[in-house]
Amino acid sequence: MKKQILALAFIFLFSVEPLLPSVAAFFVATSLLAVHAPRESTAFSSSSNPDNIQGDDDGGIDDFETNRMEIVRSLQKAFYMPESTTATPDGSDDAASYLTSSRPRAKLDESTGKINNLPLWRVGWIETPGRRNCLNVHEGVYTHMFESILSTQPNTNDPLYFGHLFLPGGTMSAKSGEERYRLKTWREELDDEHRFDNYSKSSTLKAPDISTPSVDRSAVVGCLMQIVDHRRMEDGRLMLLVQAVERFVVDEVLETLPYSVANVQILLDKEDVNFKGDDDIHVDENFCKYLRGSAVTASFFYHDYEFNKPKLPIGSRNNSYLSNDDVPWVGISKLLPFAEYSSDDVSLDAANAKLASIQRVMKKDDVRCPKFAEGELPIEEQLFNGGILWDPPPIQNVIVRRSLDTSDCDALETLLWLAMDDFCCATGFNLPEEVRVLIPPEMDYLDLVPSKHTLSPLYPKIRRQRRLSYLSPALIENLEEVGKGIRHIWLNTPSTKARLLGALERYDYLNNKLMGQFE
Repeated sequence: MKKQILALAFIFLFSVEPLLPSVAAFFVATSLLAVHAPRESTAFSSSSNPDNIQGDDDGGIDDFETNRMEIVRSLQKAFYMPESTTATPDGSDDAASYLTSSRPRAKLDESTGKINNLPLWRVGWIETPGRRNCLNVHEGVYTHMFESILSTQPNTNDPLYFGHLFLPGGTMSAKSGEERYRLKTWREELDDEHRFDNYSKSSTLKAPDISTPSVDRSAVVGCLMQIVDHRRMEDGRLMLLVQAVERFVVDEVLETLPYSVANVQILLDKEDVNFKGDDDIHVDENFCKYLRGSAVTASFFYHDYEFNKPKLPIGSRNNSYLSNDDVPWVGISKLLPFAEYSSDDVSLDAANAKLASIQRVMKKDDVRCPKFAEGELPIEEQLFNGGILWDPPPIQNVIVRRSLDTSDCDALETLLWLAMDDFCCATGFNLPEEVRVLIPPEMDYLDLVPSKHTLSPLYPKIRRQRRLSYLSPALIENLEEVGKGIRHIWLNTPSTKARLLGALERYDYLNNKLMGQFE
């Protein structure tokens, strides 16, 4: 409770409006100092003086805001003390041990494929793997969360993770107290008999033939995000360059205040970890979770190649704070919206070796022993059977392919590129470089502008196909009703094959309409 009170007090200080009396900010600041700062500390020498906070008679609101931010920054330096700091200025370990023990540290558990202690950013839009974004963090709760994340590993190259989880309405919905907006685990979601209630029926009236499942409730499937770079703004906001690297499902809720923290299970596609053999017998979940852990670990080995780590084009990161005028918005926009591959493929040898070892284990006869036939289904099957994961809804007036179920990922990849080629020729649309790099080398006959780069021959084609299955529908998500508002469907699709097929059907639909084959 003491930790939560301290965190909430800091959030209150950051959120206090400039027009409030200066004594309010001073009260919160001095209260925080009394809780966790050493009695003789000099870190707040000027801004802890009430006279300085009030400013001179001519400064007015501007001086108050300047002094308020000085207090905030001084508190940040003390509150978010790097974990390498083990003692306070007076020689005691109490404050430092308190601060570091309250920090989330999100790490991959290689034995199960879970990310433990993952801070969750619950917002009103959806991310999918392969995307890159620049976040403007301004809410006190989340500036506190991200500052805590940034302070956990200040001097290492370990990735900084957080979870992106869809919540309609964002923070306002979280404060509403409605059950449908409460953070749940996937098991709680399966047990919720109201989860299929349609709270926004009008959303399907525009295109009844292309209806989508209602998502006007807190999601349990989200995206694992990695912080690539960051800057602090003069007004206390944070600018974060982030990339979506994997998807997950909430497995255990650890905290909800001051922000949500959970243990999450990384969800791979069926092609990456298939627990169903030719005999149609599943592996018991108690056994397959260890195979899943190895497969997830292998997937993480590819991240260094699949996601380069650019820096924000704002100069070196130091103790300076940026104003809005300092931000090169055009330069930042060139880094978005998709992640780029690294030019260094040295990590692929280890990644492929890890993947090969997993595939050998999965092919062994004793992995799918009949004695597991009556056991608990794998999580992936439970999510699909329960309607948390689903295949993209079909599209009318296009070639029916899914009923035949004969196309594999290779064939679907080829057909999708042909459809995208037709679409670009008909519309004059130029594919981004981050998408063109995914063109298979044998398809050099396409009319598309060739990519400036080529993927390493060591890179598995199934991972190239998975990336394409996420990026190709993103290109048309603002066109017609076939693409609008269904990003959650691509995130919740259980396999690369199903995602490629859903994207292909939508490109076929658009191409048919462009050629005037139907109104």
